[in-house]
Amino acid sequence: MTAMLSRSRTAVRSAVAGALVASPLVAVATATPASAAVPIGWEEGSSMSTLDALLIFGGIPLAIALVLTVFGIILARRTTPSYLPYVAAPGAAITSQAERAEITEH
Repeated sequence: MTAMLSRSRTAVRSAVAGALVASPLVAVATATPASAAVPIGWEEGSSMSTLDALLIFGGIPLAIALVLTVFGIILARRTTPSYLPYVAAPGAAITSQAERAEITEH
């Protein structure tokens, strides 16, 4: 009986979560886009071409992601990792700064 009760609770929770996610999506999908009329005295706007839409909604986010990736790579190469071991072999600790510099060069 307990297993059946927990399954029904899971089903109810899933249904509620699905309704919470789906309701805004349905509201946006059923809304009529740009249903307002152009005010008097304004010119009719020109429609956007498919290429313009692709460049704006695809190109700009892609360019931002590319710039952030390049900055991340550049910064990762400029810093030395903090996880470099200072032990050359088990039991042989590196004590001098010259020996540490030798490890970081490789």
